Amino acid sequence: MRSRDIASVAVFAALYAVGSLLPGFPIIGVEGGSISLTRALEVVYGLLLGPIYGPVAAFLGSFVGKALTGGGVGFLTTPLAAISAFIAACLGRKRAFGLPGWALGAGVLAATIASWYLTTTGLSVPYYPTMHIASLLLVLVLRERIADMVHSKKGKTVTLGVAVTALPSTLAGHILGGVIFIALLGTPAVVYVATLPVAVVERSILTLIAAAVGGPLLILVRRAYPWFEKP
Repeated sequence: MRSRDIASVAVFAALYAVGSLLPGFPIIGVEGGSISLTRALEVVYGLLLGPIYGPVAAFLGSFVGKALTGGGVGFLTTPLAAISAFIAACLGRKRAFGLPGWALGAGVLAATIASWYLTTTGLSVPYYPTMHIASLLLVLVLRERIADMVHSKKGKTVTLGVAVTALPSTLAGHILGGVIFIALLGTPAVVYVATLPVAVVERSILTLIAAAVGGPLLILVRRAYPWFEKP
């Protein structure tokens, strides 16, 4: 691990932690729980720092951010930052860990969706991951073209690539968060039924924020610091 990698992880983790102080979306049905707008940064971290340092920076930032905002039940969501950043990193690269990036990202997303159906609550609301399954199908259709868009020379194409990357990435964290709350807090099915429309709007907003911020940021960082990422 090079000194600049350590510095990058530290800086981006600190940025995430500070961003966590901003108001987020309340988690309906979970007292004291909220979803920070910094969730949108996880996608950017994965694309910039890769499948190792990106998730590390996102996780550390999320953990410190939760500590600064009171912790509590919010600590349960800290691993989700790493998952979202990892999927984004994989989808945004041609290869990751010797495998096609899109295939590895799709595999992790599929595993998070499958985990929903391993719970009794999940089986009672089988349609809940519809949006998540749709995002998985999108990845399977586009495959390596996602990385091509992310690494395009055209700004609009890059932004579109970030959006396509962000949707499955943030949805993976969302569905896994639901499974964690079911397993540890026993959140009832009625909560997920009632909050499904909210979840759709919430994840759509996070995707748009990630694209709006991530697209221009990727272009700027590539020009100034080309060593940050590799196709």
